[in-house]
Amino acid sequence: MKLMNLINENQEQTYDYGCAMVYFNFPEIEYIHKLIDPNHIYTEDGDGSFGLEKEPHTTLLYGLHDNVSLDDIKGVMSNHTFNICRLHNPSLFENQKYDVLKFDVNGPNLHDVNGDLKKFPFTNDFPDYHPHLTIAYLKPGYGSRYVRKLGNLEYMLKPIYGVYSEPNGTKTKIDLNIT
Repeated sequence: MKLMNLINENQEQTYDYGCAMVYFNFPEIEYIHKLIDPNHIYTEDGDGSFGLEKEPHTTLLYGLHDNVSLDDIKGVMSNHTFNICRLHNPSLFENQKYDVLKFDVNGPNLHDVNGDLKKFPFTNDFPDYHPHLTIAYLKPGYGSRYVRKLGNLEYMLKPIYGVYSEPNGTKTKIDLNIT
């Protein structure tokens, strides 16, 4: 199911924390997905958050507490202008369960927005902000072959909107100032 079908609908799934994100129109991700052997894709029964990434986005901050409101997030995002972001450096986050195949993302104000969001109550195990766009979750040990396949691919993408995914499961689209 597409994110846009979920936005502002009642959700049965709840989360420990909220997450602010920027979304991209990135049809090329389908080409990249076709390069991946389906037997190498990591999934978990009943958890659709793994596998191939269907909603290309960059997280601005994960771990927002439930007392952070949609208006708080909209306020931060409206204070910044978003522009073309560079997706580059195909690489991995690795752990024992899976390899996360991703691109690094450089873009104006991503770090500034992250810093402003960190003024709200949040819990996060990752002290350094590393903007990225996930391509797929792969079984351990398979990610490096796809990093090699992707080589030096690079894309220039403009964010199209923001999303606040609240701990209660509500996902709301947020208009961005885009130049």
